[in-house]
Amino acid sequence: MIEAPGNLQNSLQIPEDHLKVCRDSGTPTEGNAAGNTKDLLDLTGEVKPPAELPAGFTPRGIVALTFSVLSAILGVAVIAWYGMGELGPAELAASKVQ
Repeated sequence: MIEAPGNLQNSLQIPEDHLKVCRDSGTPTEGNAAGNTKDLLDLTGEVKPPAELPAGFTPRGIVALTFSVLSAILGVAVIAWYGMGELGPAELAASKVQ
């Protein structure tokens, strides 16, 4: 929450390179969200947010989740298999030294 926007506007200086980027991209730097400086309540032409996400899972999401779960289970199984495997000659010798 800004308590005194007038004081902030008087003390804050926007760098010129920031304003140049806005000018080059066609982004208004004055007015309301639509760049309207005459009627600040008129938001005609404002940038609209992207469309809402669909409710629930999409088929692509289900496939991605399925393969993620399968690869996680496979990864844990491989780690468990490797951990329960027999020690080789080098590991046996190293374990006897300790």
